[in-house]
Amino acid sequence: MIAIAQPTITRANFVPGTGDTQLYYIADTNSVLDNSIGANVVFNYNALRGYGQSQTQYFIDPSTTANSGDFPTATITDTTDSLAGNLRYNEDFTDSICTIGVVLDINNIGAAMIKYDNNPESFMKFPFNYGDSYSDSYSGVFSSPLIALTSTATGTVTVTADAWGTLKLPIIADIDSVIRVVRVENLLTDTIFLQPFFPDILPIPINAVQVSYYKPSLSKNPLLSFVTGDINGDTSINVISQYPLYGVGIEEVNQNITISLSPNPTNNNRTLLAFTLKNKAMVDVTIFNHVGQIVMKAFNGRLPQGKNKLNVNTSALRSGIYYININLDNKVVTKKLIIN
Repeated sequence: MIAIAQPTITRANFVPGTGDTQLYYIADTNSVLDNSIGANVVFNYNALRGYGQSQTQYFIDPSTTANSGDFPTATITDTTDSLAGNLRYNEDFTDSICTIGVVLDINNIGAAMIKYDNNPESFMKFPFNYGDSYSDSYSGVFSSPLIALTSTATGTVTVTADAWGTLKLPIIADIDSVIRVVRVENLLTDTIFLQPFFPDILPIPINAVQVSYYKPSLSKNPLLSFVTGDINGDTSINVISQYPLYGVGIEEVNQNITISLSPNPTNNNRTLLAFTLKNKAMVDVTIFNHVGQIVMKAFNGRLPQGKNKLNVNTSALRSGIYYININLDNKVVTKKLIIN
């Protein structure tokens, strides 16, 4: 029997190591956030769609970065797609991980640095369970090469685990024992007084809301995240998933098109994929494991009109439940495949 239980976030299953990476698939920013809260609920994201694009988060040694001297106590730095203009410097402890500073590229300001040397931001506390919540104040110095003077920056973060349950995503099997964590951050710099020669730089607000779904036993990183950020009036929305997504606008295969897998479960490491095409079409056949990772590209090419059969050799795959994703000229269907 599968034990479905409330998950717990700990230092061991949350804090990444130097050299770790995480690939994310970018979802449609019009996706609707499922605000289900409570115990043992269902987070339904079966309608989530993507753009066919991805991004990678890198966890790197702070000493290898250009600003390492400004953050001597940092233990891990993360960045997206190795963007030197956007770095977050973290320091981890037994009971928490803290952000001690960030390097940002801010609209209308350019390169900027915020050092939380007065009071770091507690990014996550350990252990963290459903129903837990805390708020933390942080402060430091805001500076930019374009500004001759520095300013004090103060902020608050509130982190809440308001739900746990089952996460439903397209393509892959449902994921149980997932915890939802909501992080709300608000930062504001002081006014920088440049009078009488230049106009004052008014307080710069930096705000963010991040709703993330974690299964600590599966990954140290969120399986799915909705991130809304606003930096000095420049708003961005980012929805990312660890698992592949159907493309925006892709239709499912019409029900009158028959697609079959036989035998299923497989026999002698083989199964036959059979289908009929009304017209010649580009066909892509991909196999995913139960957590949505691509494990095999079974076929990619153009096939003729009429009946088609593809022999799928599964000898390289272990026994278990898999999913075959069949894309016929941007019409998609997914079939469950059991490998003996």
